[in-house]
Amino acid sequence: MIRSKFTKKRVLAVLTAVGVLAVAVTAFAFWTTSGSGSGSATAGSDAGVTASGDPSNGIYPGSSVPVTTTVTNSSSSQAQYVTNLHVTISIDSAHATNGCQASWFTYKADSQGSGTDSNPHTVALNTELAASASTTVAGHVFMADPNTSQDACKGATINLAYAVNNS
Repeated sequence: MIRSKFTKKRVLAVLTAVGVLAVAVTAFAFWTTSGSGSGSATAGSDAGVTASGDPSNGIYPGSSVPVTTTVTNSSSSQAQYVTNLHVTISIDSAHATNGCQASWFTYKADSQGSGTDSNPHTVALNTELAASASTTVAGHVFMADPNTSQDACKGATINLAYAVNNS
């Protein structure tokens, strides 16, 4: 009887060694392969924040009228952080031409109880508005009484222009 030099143990050992070597070569090739590629993404943009509000009618020298300003996040998908609301008052051109002065009108938020009213005026909001959410700012428009005739302001339209800082 002839004995084969190829015993089961030897064949198994050789096949194991070949398998380990194949895995090592494949792993080496995988980790050392070179190449190139590219990719790009477009940064999103916010939809912005809007502000609106009209003062009540009936202001006269030495008085004030309430105004509620609504600040709204126009984005339906992302939150917006709002730092400040800026309010600037102007007068319709016909009354301004006749002598009604915007400087006679000032604004102050009710939350600024001990603050000074001014034109223009800034209100710190420092709030995050969720997507499509809004917040309101209660305030007043004041008309000064400078001890001079303000008849040019009778029937004037008082315009509030809003600007909002968000980050």
